[in-house]
Amino acid sequence: SSARSDLFTTRITGTGESGIDGPVKDAHDLVHRLAKSARVRQSIIRHCFRYWMGRNEMLSDSKTLIAAEKAYLDSGGKFSELLVSLLTSDSFLYRK
Repeated sequence: SSARSDLFTTRITGTGESGIDGPVKDAHDLVHRLAKSARVRQSIIRHCFRYWMGRNEMLSDSKTLIAAEKAYLDSGGKFSELLVSLLTSDSFLYRK
């Protein structure tokens, strides 16, 4: 019944991003929506930063994170450009 199917509807909520929040039709819909999310992109960039720097980001790393996101977006979403940006940043070159 439709009442029962409403109980099992998967939804994305709380992102505050238009076009992301709402009911999800299937796994493909979920993946495509998450791929468009600025929050997901920024989270992935932060996790890459943490992995390659070996530490959490600090306020002084904000320019590095902004530049990494810009490199990723300007390249049309190339992960390699994100990595080049991170690994040539002052945060990486002068890490302690």
